[in-house]
Amino acid sequence: MHKKQYSAIIIFLTFSLAAFSIYPYINVNSQENAKEDITIKTVLFDFISSQYKLAVGKDMPRERLQLLVSSIMEASKIFEISPLMIAAIIDTETNFKNIIGSYGEVGYMQLRPSTAQFVVNKYYDLFESLNYTETSLDWIEDRLLLDPRYNILVGTAYLKYLMETHGDTYKAIGWYNGGGNDYYANKVVYKINRIAIKYPVI
Repeated sequence: MHKKQYSAIIIFLTFSLAAFSIYPYINVNSQENAKEDITIKTVLFDFISSQYKLAVGKDMPRERLQLLVSSIMEASKIFEISPLMIAAIIDTETNFKNIIGSYGEVGYMQLRPSTAQFVVNKYYDLFESLNYTETSLDWIEDRLLLDPRYNILVGTAYLKYLMETHGDTYKAIGWYNGGGNDYYANKVVYKINRIAIKYPVI
C-alpha cells in the first residue's frame, strides 16, 4: 500500500513538474503571452510578499518586491524555465530573504561564489550581453549579495546547466541544493503545486 501511494505521489509530482517546466513554450500569440505575463506577475507579487511576511513578520519593501518579480520574469524568459519554478526554489532556499548561508552560499538563490563563477564563465556571452562582464571571484561574491537581478540570473543559469547536464528537470532540482536527493526536489515541486492550487488562474 505504501509503495503504491509513494509511486502515485512521484508520478503526480513528475507530471506537475513537467507541466510547469514547459511554461515558456505554452503560448505563441504575443497578445496571449502579454496577458499571461500579467497573470504570472500578479501571482508572483502576492506569493513573494506573503511568503516573505510569514518568514520575517513584516512587508517586503515595494521597490525590492518589484525588482524580484521583474528579475524572475527576465530569467525565466532567457533560460526558458518556469518563473514559478524559480520562485519555488528561492522560497525553499531563503523565503525571499537576501542572506549569506552557513556554507558561504550568497543571496536569494544561495549560490556559492565558486559555483557562480563557473556558471558565469560557461554562459559568458549571455552575461556579457546583459552587461555583466566581470568574472573575478570577489566581484561575483559582492554582486550576488548586492544585485538581486544578478543573483537570480546566475541561479537560474545554474539550474539550466543542471537540467542540461542531467537531462531531467526533477534530478536537476535535486542537485541544485548540492545533494542530488529527492527530498529537496519534492519540497520545490510541492511549493509549485501549492502555488497552482492557491492561484487557480495560472
